[in-house]
Amino acid sequence: MSLFATILLSFFIYKELTLLHFINISFVISGTYIFLSLLTMTIKGGFFDAITYGFRRVFVSKGKALSKNEVHEMTPVSDLVDFDHSPMLYSGFLLMVLMVIALFIYYF
Repeated sequence: MSLFATILLSFFIYKELTLLHFINISFVISGTYIFLSLLTMTIKGGFFDAITYGFRRVFVSKGKALSKNEVHEMTPVSDLVDFDHSPMLYSGFLLMVLMVIALFIYYF
């Protein structure tokens, strides 16, 4: 799917498909896929739980004190993200490998 999107974007943006255009667009698409999947892995790992817990405690209470029950019932953001990151990660790495191969063909 990402390879098809790369070819399609090359025709829409540059009106032709060349090796250089393929390299440029595949870098952006694969970088976006890898960045989003790594961000999802970080969120699911619980890295931002304490930060979001503090913000929700401050902004949800709106001046009133929260009971211990209400504080413990807050769902951590790592439990809220129910997104499988592995297909996007593999697709991004596969497109990155194709881009590196295209770079070797372009320069040699």
